[in-house]
Amino acid sequence: MERMTEQAPMRMQLLYNLISITGLVFYLPLLLLKKGPEKRRTFIKERLGIGDYHKTDIWVHAVSVGETLASLPFLKKLKKDFPGKKITLTTTTYTGQKIAREKFPEADRIMYMPLDTVVCVKRVVNLLKPAIFITVETELWPTLFQSLKETGSRIIILNGRISNESFRGYRKIKFIMKDILSNVDFFYMQEKIYADRIIHLGADRHKVGVMGNFKFDINLEESVPLGWMNTIRGKILLAASTHKGEEEIVLDAYDSVRNKFRDIKLILAPRHPERFSEVEEILKNRRFKYIRRTEIQNPEPGTRNPDFIGFDIILLDTIGELSGLFSKAAIAFIGGSLVPAGGHNILEPAYWSRPVICGPHMDNFPITGEFLKMSAALEVKDSKDMAEAVTALLENNEKASAMGQNARAIVDKNRGAVKKAIELIRGYIGTV
Repeated sequence: MERMTEQAPMRMQLLYNLISITGLVFYLPLLLLKKGPEKRRTFIKERLGIGDYHKTDIWVHAVSVGETLASLPFLKKLKKDFPGKKITLTTTTYTGQKIAREKFPEADRIMYMPLDTVVCVKRVVNLLKPAIFITVETELWPTLFQSLKETGSRIIILNGRISNESFRGYRKIKFIMKDILSNVDFFYMQEKIYADRIIHLGADRHKVGVMGNFKFDINLEESVPLGWMNTIRGKILLAASTHKGEEEIVLDAYDSVRNKFRDIKLILAPRHPERFSEVEEILKNRRFKYIRRTEIQNPEPGTRNPDFIGFDIILLDTIGELSGLFSKAAIAFIGGSLVPAGGHNILEPAYWSRPVICGPHMDNFPITGEFLKMSAALEVKDSKDMAEAVTALLENNEKASAMGQNARAIVDKNRGAVKKAIELIRGYIGTV
């Protein structure tokens, strides 16, 4: 009976390998045809695990833009405290890679994560042979984890979280989750609710802790936009990381508010770059006067930007500027919250002491409940609600300022996740 129990994980891994290889065969044509930047060839090669790889000490994986930006304070502190250790940073997406290269040039290598199939992963792991592998926000890779354990690597999850949707999905395969989770040496989760969920799925409770959220340790001073933003006249409503179905709601609210506040500008920032043109079509069809960010030039200091004349809406069609733009906004709306997408980063506008508006679907940021309780955010459900909330804040500067100050107080109170993570890694470095 004991032998059968030991063989079960092995059979499950073999089954996963078979499924992942089959999936790779069907995905390969899509990978080869995938559109992207000039370094598309590098993307394809590294996703397939092809190329030159050299020994590293610490391998950190951050899937895309959000995880990469959240990890930056930790990554920079990691390099500062352990300058002799080689750090490799991987991302999965083009946009994540772009941000990684721009924001963390201190890395010894930045590359794409190989696909989680044995034919792609195993060679990369055997050549990199990291002493420590860190994945950010609970990305679980069965083949990668197994390969890392076979080479003696320590596996750590930092800034871990499990959304409601992911938890429901993982519970359906709970019978195999314990085997996957058993490869992880420590789970450092953002909040107790996430720690409880990972334990429920099969993690050893003695290997689970609560660290807080990297995003509270953000420092956005260097991301403040210069030039074009400083020449906008009037107050700015920033609709950040919007999803399909939200732009129409925001535009209805903006149209209503503009009847009373003629000088208010709207910056509309879709979450996904592939939707930029789709959102532009919405603006065209509704005959709004808009301009794309990429059409705006940086004016001479002290002059008014002629690009803004005659335009009420700026469509933000760039990557990496959103975090700093919150510093210029009078009011920030958090996208992904009016539709069931889980919501996005409420902490960036809070960092700049900006009043926040969000919808009811902020599952990815449970801290939103504290924002609402502490009068640091307003919840709306439709365009009418949003228009009323924006109007109330524009009419009452004291209320808007107090909301912003309350939001910043929540950020300051919850700082410290980076320090906890570094101390955890320090303990592991001493044993490898």
